[in-house]
Amino acid sequence: MTQLEVIRMIGDVLTEIDVTVGSLMPGDPDLTRLQDLRRLLDSRQLMLSRQVFDDNTPRFRQAAAELQIVNDDIRGKIRRVDDMVAAIQNVTKFLDAVTGFLGKINGLG
Repeated sequence: MTQLEVIRMIGDVLTEIDVTVGSLMPGDPDLTRLQDLRRLLDSRQLMLSRQVFDDNTPRFRQAAAELQIVNDDIRGKIRRVDDMVAAIQNVTKFLDAVTGFLGKINGLG
C-alpha cells in the first residue's frame, strides 16, 4: 500500500461519515459527535498528505497493513444510522488506528 492509497482510504471513511451525518436530524447529539470525529480524522489525513514518507519501508508497510485491517473491519458499518453507538465506536476505532499509523511511520509507535 502506498501513501496515496492510505490517504484515499481515509478519504473513503470521511465520505462514509459525511453520508451518515447527512442522514441525521439537526440537533442530534450523535451528529455533533460524528462531526467532531470527522474533523479529527480530516486533520490526520491532512497531516499525512503534507508529509513525505518512504512507503517501501517495512515500518510503513506494517503500519499500513494494520490500518487496512481496521478499515476492512469497519467498512460499511458507519452508515448504519439504526445503531449510532456502534457507528461512533467504529469511527473512533478508525481514528485511533490512523493516529497509531502516523505514530508508527514517524517512529513514535
